[in-house]
Amino acid sequence: MNIETLKALADETRLAIVRQLAGGERCVCEIASELGVSDALVSHHIKRLREAGVVRSRRVGVWLHCSLEPGVLGGVASELGELEGTAAASQARGSCCGAARDVRQLGRKGTS
Repeated sequence: MNIETLKALADETRLAIVRQLAGGERCVCEIASELGVSDALVSHHIKRLREAGVVRSRRVGVWLHCSLEPGVLGGVASELGELEGTAAASQARGSCCGAARDVRQLGRKGTS
């Protein structure tokens, strides 16, 4: 899993930008207007998202248009889903050292 992608998505402003871009390509000025922040701040966050491989951008005159990199978010979701499956299987197996059994035995001793 690409830790830089997760770090980039962990910021609430960058996540809000990604949510907007999920609807398709957007101009930085549109994103800034909807978030109520400056174009410069959005550009800073877009740069970070681009470096993490989440967003692509292209110049149209003086404007910067941005969109999501295809497949990146699906890849992150897939990897997190695999971790969830692994965690569920681990819980089903129970404790590795018998700690759960020891706790149950202590509980019985305390009730006698």
